[in-house]
Amino acid sequence: MWIGLDFGTSATKAVLVDSMGKVHARGSAPMTTTRPGGSMAEQDADDYVSSARIAIAGLGPLDGELLGIGLSGHTPSVVVVDAAGRPLRPVLTWQDTRAEQEAIELAAELGDPVPLVGTSLPWAASACPAKLRWLAEHESWIVDETQWVLQPKDYVGLVLTGSAVSDPWSSKGLCHVGSRAPAAEVMAATGWPARVVPTIADGQASRGALTDAGAKLLGLPAAGAAVSVGWSDAMAGMLSVGALTNPSAFVLAGTSSIVGMSVQHAPADAHPLYVIPNTCAPSAVIYGPTQASGASIEWLARLFTTTPDRIIEAASAAVGPIPVFVPYLAGERAPVWRTDVRAVFAGLDLAHGFEHLASAVVHGVAFGDRHVLEVAAKFAGATSGPVRLGGHAGADPRWHAARLRTLGLPILAFDDVDPASRGAAMLGMAASGIDLADAVERVAAPATLIEPSAEDREYATREFASYLRWVAATLGEPAG
Repeated sequence: MWIGLDFGTSATKAVLVDSMGKVHARGSAPMTTTRPGGSMAEQDADDYVSSARIAIAGLGPLDGELLGIGLSGHTPSVVVVDAAGRPLRPVLTWQDTRAEQEAIELAAELGDPVPLVGTSLPWAASACPAKLRWLAEHESWIVDETQWVLQPKDYVGLVLTGSAVSDPWSSKGLCHVGSRAPAAEVMAATGWPARVVPTIADGQASRGALTDAGAKLLGLPAAGAAVSVGWSDAMAGMLSVGALTNPSAFVLAGTSSIVGMSVQHAPADAHPLYVIPNTCAPSAVIYGPTQASGASIEWLARLFTTTPDRIIEAASAAVGPIPVFVPYLAGERAPVWRTDVRAVFAGLDLAHGFEHLASAVVHGVAFGDRHVLEVAAKFAGATSGPVRLGGHAGADPRWHAARLRTLGLPILAFDDVDPASRGAAMLGMAASGIDLADAVERVAAPATLIEPSAEDREYATREFASYLRWVAATLGEPAG
């Protein structure tokens, strides 16, 4: 048996699979994000371990020997720990953008990131270098006290095995993703020593065996299972839908969306998107994360004192023209990387009601994903084959119509609301000695191919052009 653990923004998820890839059980536990003020977003690192215990308890009794545990989690976040492996302060999550000024300074001082970190990493407030510079300037004492700078899944891996290890993509900006050496010039610019960068290894490799203490913390009956180094939740999701073993376009919908294309050979620089080189994954990837995908649905649900499910249901019932929604509720990451922009509803009139607003938000989120995909295609070429759709949008048929009408392309919808934990289970299998491609084939979720109609294609072309005009207006740029 293998367990996949994904440390998401809003919840920690666990999945239990067997050697044939059958999912035996799932468990989850909520995660709390505190917002001390302004653009801050923090979590308690120890909550990752306690939530993992609760999620694993939800799996029920293990029916067989536990051979491996795979890890994935949100990035770029900053977990600073001392020599004893204890967190020194709350975690600065990927949603934390307090380091806007530091990001501007790093961009001016360091320029092109490719020679320094091996990829087109935006000098964004959400990225690790800007966060570290903020800490050095505002909490300078912490620099000397810190032994390692980790990601959430790396902290859990440290607790479970005693080894401080990360994969190159999760630690991008702290290390060079090609050479895997600390990014010395970047670290110096942040005010941190290179020694805080952990050992860098393949995400599918074993970071070590589960210790007795780690097993006790997770409520597992025995130690000894291989624990993977792990990947970011984005990469674990890509793995789960087969995008890393079959070059293709993909959309992974969650709190934010992960959108892009995997390719045989990627350019070194695809600004304003990320490039995952072949040194980090089985396939190179050009992709970008958005800021508020599922978060936009949750916002509208709060506004109308209802549930996200009711929003999706209402969106399906809208009749007639719908408003345009640009989903920049908390700024936007890819492909604009602006923390100062905000969301827009356009084209509202007296005939519009709740269903039209719901439909506008659903379509706006999907058009935001298409925007990233269109930018990726400029570097990778036109999409070949269907777009692999994972997450809640892949598992919920009500989302399929909206995706067809916004992408205008065939979709391969995967019936799995949480591809990242499934991908983590695949990593756990690989860490225990199973070939990664074999693990993907065994554990892949069921998928359905859906073709757009001619009307879908026409609607997608027309309305996406309208969406882009409002994006340009929102950004203060000339349209088209």
